[in-house]
Parts: sequence; C-alpha cells; structure tokens
Amino acid sequence: SRTRIFSRLFESMSYASSAESPRRPVGAFQTLQCIFRNEGLSGLYAGLRPTLIMSVPSTVLHLASYDEISSILRHYHQSTVSPESNHGQAYIPTVAGSIARLLSSFATAPLELIRTRQASYFGGSAVEVAAHPGVIEEFRFLIRSNGVSSLYAGLGATLWRDVPFAAVYWSCLEQFKHALSHSDNLGAWGAKYYHEQALKTPPSIDFLHAFVSGAGAGAVAGMLTTPFDVVKTRRQMVGASSSDTHLGAFAHMKRIVQNEGVMGLWRGNQTRLMK
Repeated sequence: SRTRIFSRLFESMSYASSAESPRRPVGAFQTLQCIFRNEGLSGLYAGLRPTLIMSVPSTVLHLASYDEISSILRHYHQSTVSPESNHGQAYIPTVAGSIARLLSSFATAPLELIRTRQASYFGGSAVEVAAHPGVIEEFRFLIRSNGVSSLYAGLGATLWRDVPFAAVYWSCLEQFKHALSHSDNLGAWGAKYYHEQALKTPPSIDFLHAFVSGAGAGAVAGMLTTPFDVVKTRRQMVGASSSDTHLGAFAHMKRIVQNEGVMGLWRGNQTRLMK
C-alpha cells in the first residue's frame, strides 16, 4: 500500500540513525540526505519487499485478534459485573492489544528480521546496495549459517518493543477518543455538540477525532518504547557482533547507556515518530 511504501522511507532513516556509528548523521533529514547521496533513491526504500509481504498478515492477524479478544473480554465483563455497566473496562484495550501484538509479532518475526537486515545495508555505494541478497536469499543464508532458530534473532527485544507499544497505543487511543467525543470545550468540532442537538455527527468530525487520537496514541507509545526498538535494530543488523546478538535486551540497554549516555536509547526516535 502507499502508506507502507511511504513509511518505509522513514524506517530506513530510523535504522540508519539507530545504528551505532561515529559517522552517523545527527538529524533525520541529514540521515535522509546521506542515504540518498551514498545509495541513491533505492537506498531510501531498503527492505521494502519484506515490509509489504509482512504488512498484510501482520495487520490482519493483529486487528482480527484485537477485535476477537476485546469482544470476549467485554462479554466476560458484562456477564460478571452488569450488562449495562461500562465501568472498569479500561483494561480491555490494554490486554487485548498486548495479546494481539504478541501473536502477530511472533508470527511475522522472521520477516521482521529480514526487513531489518536489508534496511541495515547502510553506507555502501548504489552498486553494492543493488548487489545485496533478496528476501529468499536472506532466509537461506540465515538457515544455512545458524539454523532455523536464527530467524528469531532479536525476538525478545522485538516483543519488548511491540507488546508494550500495543498496550499503550490501544489504551491511549480509546481514552483519547472518549475524551474528544465527550468534551464540552470543542463546540462544533466535538461529537457532543451534535448529540445534544439530536444530530448525526459528520463523518469529517469522526475522522478528525480518530486521526488526532491515533497520532497522539502513536506518539506516546512510540516514545516510550524507542529504547527497545534501538536494541532490536542493533541486534538484527547485518554485521552485528556476537556480543550484540547474544546480549539480553536490558543488558544491551545498560551497555548503550554506559557508552553513549541515556539519549543513546532514543536514537532514531524522531524518525520513528514521523513514521
């Protein structure tokens, strides 16, 4: 989809800026310029193919699981509390989002690894980038080198990133949407204005609330889970040292803080939020 292709550009920037390199550009757009200068336009979309392959099963599994788990939890809540009560349901999006992301992340972990490896071919010439192996070749290389288990390298850090992200995202999304729809201060920009006049809320208002809620929830969740994204990226990148691939997520964070300071855990945060 166009959304996935566009976000792929920012993912390439994020991988480059998250990498540990003394010559790494400082800002997001400096990183963009450096990738384009060294690798050409194709470098900005490194790892696009596994991204597109992964996006369909990952999104379908995540959203379908979220809806199903949410429905089960709401039914359980209403049967044990009160059929008319919505009180105490704040835990539902958190639990449902966490479980749904756990399932989808585990199922698509090999493709996530391939995507990260292909996007990490950073710093070579355009000719060298073009010569990098494709998706199937990457799979064969990893299995031949270290067995099937190598396809799940960095899975722990991936789950530490994705599961808390989903928990925070879905929880914030529902809270933000509820706050916007019940606010007394938005006037004609709020759904309550139309409900009080027995009017149907315009689709543009519903879209605006969903957009603002989604952007806000994504920003909060992304900022909180960036340290795990940095660890995951460094463990899965091509050329990662043996100590990087076998070091635990929190031990890896400790080493980053020791070598680069606390802000090293948030490298690439700007481009991740833009994505």
